[in-house]
Amino acid sequence: MTPYLNGNCVPGRKMLQRLEKDGADVEWIMSGNKFRSSLGLGQKLMISHYRTEFEQILRKAKYLSRELNEAIAVPIDAYAVLDHDTKIDGFSNAFEKFLDYPEGALINCRLLDLIHPKDRDNVIKMIEQASKTGYVTDFVSRFIKANGDYMDVEWCLYANTAPMSENMEYAVIARKVYT
Repeated sequence: MTPYLNGNCVPGRKMLQRLEKDGADVEWIMSGNKFRSSLGLGQKLMISHYRTEFEQILRKAKYLSRELNEAIAVPIDAYAVLDHDTKIDGFSNAFEKFLDYPEGALINCRLLDLIHPKDRDNVIKMIEQASKTGYVTDFVSRFIKANGDYMDVEWCLYANTAPMSENMEYAVIARKVYT
């Protein structure tokens, strides 16, 4: 229950149905409102209709996104999520494999620690700019591999506010530069 209590997760439909069946005030859980909605049954039905339409739109968007990804494949070698301090926060060990590190070696590692010292000032400026504008920013930098060698990497960074927080988080994708 910790992720739900900390506000990191929102209960799904099945969980809400179970909670309601057990007598929980689902509206209070979801919105913090103590009192029941004053909406009439007709208005609730209309909202339910809109919710159904919205779910159908989301399903179509996911389907079109899959088709677009298949049609215009973007080859990437690694993906990482960085927290507000640009530490590698969540990832599927792809960055470790990409840079030949053992599994778990890059958890909580700052991105800047992986970048060649001569490239860091430029990267810091670009991260600050992306944080202010929210635009996707492209880079080519030298990353340090586990063996100490540097590898040229084309990568991009997207800055966004972390869910349920005022802190920034960053999504990073990367691929090796072939010369």
